[in-house]
Amino acid sequence: MEWMKFLDTAVMAFVVYIPLLIGKSKRSEESLFWASLISLSLSIIVFFLIKTGNVEHKELFIFPLLIALIFGFIAYWLYRLNFSWEIKVFSPITWLVVLPIVDNLIFRRFGLYYTSKLPYLSYKLQLLFWHVRGNVILLAVLCAFIYFLIFVRKDVFQAIIEGTMAFVVSVIAGHVYLFYGLFGAILAQSAFSFWRMIFVRFPQMK
Repeated sequence: MEWMKFLDTAVMAFVVYIPLLIGKSKRSEESLFWASLISLSLSIIVFFLIKTGNVEHKELFIFPLLIALIFGFIAYWLYRLNFSWEIKVFSPITWLVVLPIVDNLIFRRFGLYYTSKLPYLSYKLQLLFWHVRGNVILLAVLCAFIYFLIFVRKDVFQAIIEGTMAFVVSVIAGHVYLFYGLFGAILAQSAFSFWRMIFVRFPQMK
């Protein structure tokens, strides 16, 4: 029955991300902003409806943010080499504020809380040079799948890249969340996405 908590998390995630799944237009980055605001409203409602204890705030050291910045730089630099993408006036708010809050409330605050006692998922697994808890990896896979679905209408290969980056930042944010709390995870994801706003300003690189 413990696995029902993961299914509950998956259902809750899809419900919250339905506006993004529907609202991501092939033509407009701005549609992502308005859809993400609806998802933010839904995640806040979930936050008040589901009691998971107090939101802990722990001191955040600079090292986790530097790791997020480095990974974000590499990911979006490689992304920019292969794709161009548009931004609108609301894009920085979307990627630096709204989506980090939505992702971390759903996948970290609720997801990691619900799956923290699942069998085999409380153990740390080797992922590259990190030891990451199993539930962090599982929820990162779920997050990657949802982001793939959000972007797949535009281009399948680009959607795979978006999903891959969602997986990477989910692993980083999940790891930061366990050690530094919700606010630290939001900051880490914002630091990762910071490069999306920087590289889009550069001329297309080939």
